[in-house]
Amino acid sequence: MLPALLLALSCALDFGVLSLLVRRGERPLGLTRLTLALLVAVVVALVKMPLFAYAAGSFFFGVTLGWVTLIVVTPLVAWRVLLRGDATHATRAVAVVGALGLPLLGIYGSVLEPRNLQIERVEVPITPAHAPAEPLRIAVLADIQSRSVDEHLRTAVREAMRFEPHLIVLPGDLIQLESEEEYLAAVPQFRELLQPLDAPLGVYFVIGNTDTDELVARAFEGTRVRLLVDESIELEFAGRRIVLGGADIFQLSPSSPECFVSRFDRRDADELRILVSHLPDHGLTWLSGNKQGIDLAIAGHTHGGQVTIPGFGPPVTLSLVPRAVAAGGLHRVHGRQIYVSRGIGMERGLAPPLRLFCPPEVSLLTLVPARDER
Repeated sequence: MLPALLLALSCALDFGVLSLLVRRGERPLGLTRLTLALLVAVVVALVKMPLFAYAAGSFFFGVTLGWVTLIVVTPLVAWRVLLRGDATHATRAVAVVGALGLPLLGIYGSVLEPRNLQIERVEVPITPAHAPAEPLRIAVLADIQSRSVDEHLRTAVREAMRFEPHLIVLPGDLIQLESEEEYLAAVPQFRELLQPLDAPLGVYFVIGNTDTDELVARAFEGTRVRLLVDESIELEFAGRRIVLGGADIFQLSPSSPECFVSRFDRRDADELRILVSHLPDHGLTWLSGNKQGIDLAIAGHTHGGQVTIPGFGPPVTLSLVPRAVAAGGLHRVHGRQIYVSRGIGMERGLAPPLRLFCPPEVSLLTLVPARDER
């Protein structure tokens, strides 16, 4: 109830401020005055959004306020400018863009792009001494993160299976619902979603922000998905021993002897070592030392930023890794290789249903011996 009241108050405040600043005056409404009005509205929003987000108890609610102002309130004010007779031609042209373009942007970002599933195929070079004799195919299904199962999620699972992967990893965040009761009610449909997942080397899930060991395990009953919580498993493929580690989202200091990631970053021989974690920080921030025991880290969490600005990248990633890494894809940092998936779903709860210039993805990583560059 409180978020709805705050949203209504925010919209009324934004509409009132903008309408007041572009009210009819003695002179025609020109671009200078319109620009000033928009700048003042931005300042008001920057002050109001964190206060309202704090009152609602969610950072993402502030994003919702900004998104609604952009795609609903601003176009309404633009229409008001168009319906009055004292705006200059240049101002009316800008108002047309706002009145028509911003709602279209809203439809694209909230309806179309979140379902614009991309298929990413990435070749990952592995030190020849650690690489299997044959290419190893790994399907990545990160951040399903939904309240219910729809055709978008079913398509993602089908596409992953079309890869004919040797190994499937799910780097956390399966279901996002507010209460345990709602979560358990949704479990049967997510269990049905996961049942087709199968691979010769197995299907493995690590804990994300929206998961708990007990609840997510209920969704895996009757499926081939195995939960890895600060543990590793040994596999065999094409004459190579593979050690797959699954990190819990909560990690101790790397200097602690009980830190799983630090312990996993040790090589026994020429095995291939792969770390799967929800947070990309575990693959970089925790592994900036010189042990070099992990060949590849696979993570999710950032959703690629979920919103990116062309030429700049994601303004917000909620991660300590470099913004380019958090934006997704395969990167090498501190001599480490990490793949960060943009994920399949979106942030839920009080966040806006939004992806902008950052479409969801299902990924196929093909691990091959690195070419000798000498």
